[in-house]
Amino acid sequence: MPNEVGNLCIAGHNYVDYKLFSRLNELEINDEIKIYDLSGNSITYRIYDIYETDSSDTSCTFQETNGLKIITLVTCNNINGKRLVVHAKEIP
Repeated sequence: MPNEVGNLCIAGHNYVDYKLFSRLNELEINDEIKIYDLSGNSITYRIYDIYETDSSDTSCTFQETNGLKIITLVTCNNINGKRLVVHAKEIP
């Protein structure tokens, strides 16, 4: 569930029309992301890692976070067939 301890992984399509995760590649280290839970409460996360990986690599969905709240955003790179991964952790 959103904003709980663990790694919340969200995957979205990368369309070329600025919908869904098509602009994920514009994010940078230290950018902030706000995630709302089902009750409307929000937590702000700071990006700490951005990388590309093979489409078969699922290691970014790790769940051992040492008690931290992590979010992982994943989309495809339409040019080279890899996956773009963005990791962010809760700002205390």
